Amino acid sequence: MQNQPLIEVKDVSVLFPVQGSRQPVRAVDGVSFTVQPRETFGIIGESGSGKSTLGRVIVCLQKPTAGTLEHAGRDPYKLGSAQMRKHRRDYQMVFQDPNASLNPRMPVGASIREPLDIEGAMTRSQRDERVMELMARVGLHTELAYRYPHELSGGQKQRANIARALSCRPQTIVCDEAVAALDVSIQADVLNLLAELQEEFGLTYVFVSHDLGVVSHISDNIAVMYLGKFMELGPAETLMNNPMHPYTQALLSAEPVPLPRSMRTTKRIILEGEIPSPLNPPSGCRFRTRCPLATERCAAETPAWEQHGPNHWVACHYAGSSIVADAPAVSQGAQS
Repeated sequence: MQNQPLIEVKDVSVLFPVQGSRQPVRAVDGVSFTVQPRETFGIIGESGSGKSTLGRVIVCLQKPTAGTLEHAGRDPYKLGSAQMRKHRRDYQMVFQDPNASLNPRMPVGASIREPLDIEGAMTRSQRDERVMELMARVGLHTELAYRYPHELSGGQKQRANIARALSCRPQTIVCDEAVAALDVSIQADVLNLLAELQEEFGLTYVFVSHDLGVVSHISDNIAVMYLGKFMELGPAETLMNNPMHPYTQALLSAEPVPLPRSMRTTKRIILEGEIPSPLNPPSGCRFRTRCPLATERCAAETPAWEQHGPNHWVACHYAGSSIVADAPAVSQGAQS
């Protein structure tokens, strides 16, 4: 039997008003999902799909316009200010840009210690000792505590951000493109570190990324997001081996294959056009303006969120139809 979800998002929408326009930006539009304790839940999508906004909702940095968020069965927005401040310690975030996440005028050790200083539950010597323990645990030499962010590499700064997120012993960490700004070799090291920390501290992750390869490597379940809505949600292995939504198939086909062109057996799907504006999203299916399978029905009728297997949900009138076989072969110039 599954435990009570640690995170439960119910029909959440986030709208941002735009000056001079009656239409708001629909960054997140009616999204629902649950995350179990110690699970890694991946959210994948293009830039502008709303995935970072959804990550901020989860850690209470952005209040939903509609819908509800529950942490272990309770609504954090019903807590008083003092209770909310204490509650937020359990839900931390690692941001995309490791440099912008650190105060350039503070030594790295002081930035890691800052949440403990605010909490005020330890003596100064205990807080300093905790900082050194965390730095060693994330693979940073303790002498780096006295250096400033500009003296560290990108990978070292992101490790410092992870150490700071761990300082208050959280239950959940939202990783918002946490490895996107790092070199590929450093990405692998940080992903392995996150996996080790999850096992050691019993952490729950929500991993936000545009890189399906990274998300599939670390996640138990993956949600595919497009223009504020979920297109597909299911176990990572299922989505990688049997993608049922055309958008998921297109994302998979765009993954780099480490083989010469002559040895590649699959054709790449090239989506035409750009992602539409969230100010005026398409009617019916949000993806229809770029979908090779789109018909008049897709414009007239919003596809239902239906189950197509164990924990596998898809919003598509033609779920399961493959567009890979019919996709035109990509030109040599595009493959290069």
